[in-house]
Amino acid sequence: MSTIWLVYEADNVARNRFFIGKWEEAARARGVGLHLVLYEELAFGIQGTATSIRHLGGLPLPDAAVMRLNQPLLSAQFELAGIPVYNNARVAHICNDKRLTHQLISQLAPAMDTVFLRGDETDSPLPYPVVVKAAHACGGRQVYLARDREQFLQAMTSLAGAPALAQAMSDTPGRDVRAYVLGQQIIAVMMRRSDSDFRSNIGQGGDAVPYRLHQADERLVRQIIRLFDFGLVGIDFILHQGRLVFNEIEDAVGTRMLFANGHEDIVARYLDLILNNLER
Repeated sequence: MSTIWLVYEADNVARNRFFIGKWEEAARARGVGLHLVLYEELAFGIQGTATSIRHLGGLPLPDAAVMRLNQPLLSAQFELAGIPVYNNARVAHICNDKRLTHQLISQLAPAMDTVFLRGDETDSPLPYPVVVKAAHACGGRQVYLARDREQFLQAMTSLAGAPALAQAMSDTPGRDVRAYVLGQQIIAVMMRRSDSDFRSNIGQGGDAVPYRLHQADERLVRQIIRLFDFGLVGIDFILHQGRLVFNEIEDAVGTRMLFANGHEDIVARYLDLILNNLER
């Protein structure tokens, strides 16, 4: 029997119980030993001349790990121990840092004008309005709209010196498009919408409907896919001047809008991909 760890930070478990339940359901149907493992339950580092990972409760190491947290160092540790990680350490390292993501994708796709912030700025380096984001933000958290210098300073204070970036505001706030990618396949595309917030995230009150990519946009998504070895991610675009503009890649991507729109069980497909890779 294959064993898989589903790894979370403790404070994110409660709000992800539905998703965790789908993993447990898919694992039971396939005879897989699935364990919900908390980051706080792990000790990892160097022992002698080798890297080590130890579960403080005594669980033996798994055949594969599914990372639902932003911990690229732990992802790399699993890989050094010979344990496949989804998403892998390179995806985790780049896609959980919006600055690194934009550096890489800029060679392929247009984006809003972006400045990587030092943290000591007292005024926006771009004309207002701007969106100020923590480099490691996800789910619409630590993302702020600044219409003037006062709001910019409030955003910087809230970020408290965390790595960040500022971006020009798109002309169509409250709308974005997410392409769900599993392995090398685009499996769904959704438009997220909010009429009450410049952020369209489902966790911030937005909703979602299916969306069809134009051919040029689909080609772009496939070019991005070729840069990585993805497990499951969301490749996100915002709308500006009537076209899609690259925004970010979501590593531990949320799936609520897929289930809400009756899409086939993405968790079951993801688990099947992992098991097929293990068999090879």
